[in-house]
Amino acid sequence: MVAETLEAMEASLAVLAACAGHGAGNVAGAGAGSVGGAADSAGADPLRDEADACLDGLAGVGGLEAMLAAVKVHFAAGYAAAAAALAAPAVSPQERTARDMAVTAEVACVLTVSERSAAALLAESAALTTGLPLTLSALGSGRISWQHARVMCDETSGLDPAGAAALEAHFLDPGAPFCCAWLPGRGAGAGQVPGQGAQLA
Repeated sequence: MVAETLEAMEASLAVLAACAGHGAGNVAGAGAGSVGGAADSAGADPLRDEADACLDGLAGVGGLEAMLAAVKVHFAAGYAAAAAALAAPAVSPQERTARDMAVTAEVACVLTVSERSAAALLAESAALTTGLPLTLSALGSGRISWQHARVMCDETSGLDPAGAAALEAHFLDPGAPFCCAWLPGRGAGAGQVPGQGAQLA
């Protein structure tokens, strides 16, 4: 699954890069070719077309970022599981903590992030891969952002598996009343998170 996702992303990225390179030089030319901002020909509005193309490109990049975040989740969870399987059983809580810290340090090093960020990624990756399959699937398809997936992890962290599954299913079900208002492009509440109704930064 990860390999197929990466291949699809590579193809999409190549298309987006080509569009960005083609469109970047068109803004000045489009403005210069129209007198007083009037359309060049037959009702065409090159600046509006350029603006729309840029927004479409941003939406495409956002989807790719979400897909890439899902791939990162799979790799982070996979590394944590492999490291745990390779290690001998911990003989004390202190040894277990030291091993967890070593895993966190390795992830922080390869991602060039702080250990705090790496620890958060590992915890969220574990939550998504073990208890939030719908959220991980939505992230992998680009329907929700990494920020939304993190919020779902936060909102379900204190719930039992059945409660977490019910909350996840409700907020990701487009047919449920008052659902998905926090998902991108879903009504006036787009960008809002479940439960708290706060805005994502």
